[in-house]
Amino acid sequence: MHELIDQGVVDCIRTTGKTSSELPDRIHILEKFDLPYDRPAENVLVSGCQILPALPHLLAPLARLFDRKGLSYTMLSTEYCCGNYLYRPAIKARDEAAMTECRELSKQFVGKNMEQADKLGAKRLIIFCSPCYPIYKHAFPEADIVFYPAVMNELMDDVTFEENIDYYAGCYKLHRKFSPAPMDLKSTNHVFSKIKGLEINRISAPKCCFHPEGLSHMIDGISTKTMVHICTGCYGQALKNLPEGSETEVLMLPEFVERAIGG
Repeated sequence: MHELIDQGVVDCIRTTGKTSSELPDRIHILEKFDLPYDRPAENVLVSGCQILPALPHLLAPLARLFDRKGLSYTMLSTEYCCGNYLYRPAIKARDEAAMTECRELSKQFVGKNMEQADKLGAKRLIIFCSPCYPIYKHAFPEADIVFYPAVMNELMDDVTFEENIDYYAGCYKLHRKFSPAPMDLKSTNHVFSKIKGLEINRISAPKCCFHPEGLSHMIDGISTKTMVHICTGCYGQALKNLPEGSETEVLMLPEFVERAIGG
């Protein structure tokens, strides 16, 4: 294995699905938030290895929309990390051999989730984690793999909801280093087009919001009391760095849509 790839993390993913043995058991969280798992379904919802333990409340409104519209879906009690954390040293070193090996490992890990989905009868994977999406798409370009806003768009009817929001789509520059597969940003625009009366202040992303300059640009661009995100990383950065006393509420897209449709 390439010296820039962490063998311990690789071994942990292979044996547990997790990047660290210290991450909590998924079943307890899935049951606490009433999220279905390991049941036969037409769709498998991939949460991402970090999102379920850290931000399970963000998956709940998406699941409620699926339930409300009768979508056949399930999650996995053992979900293998796509391996995106392994890429960081290779990206920093600009080592193509290490990147190639990272992508080969990702295909192995993602393949384990696809095998589980196949056994459950699923025909499509719905990806909630933004770094996972391009990695999955690159590993299995012929498979039916979609970013979660695309499914929200399929399920939504037109609704009237008059509100002004800030929307920060994100830059996805790191994601492009993981994989050449492009992010799906169009589906979120389709979701917004179904919300009549919505006024959107679109905040650009000239630099990543994890970069001080990019973060300042994002925060300084806020002009309303509701800020909407599709990437949990951007969501977390906004939530942690709003100025003290700010009246702006930071929401992920499923939370906002649930409010708009009166869920």
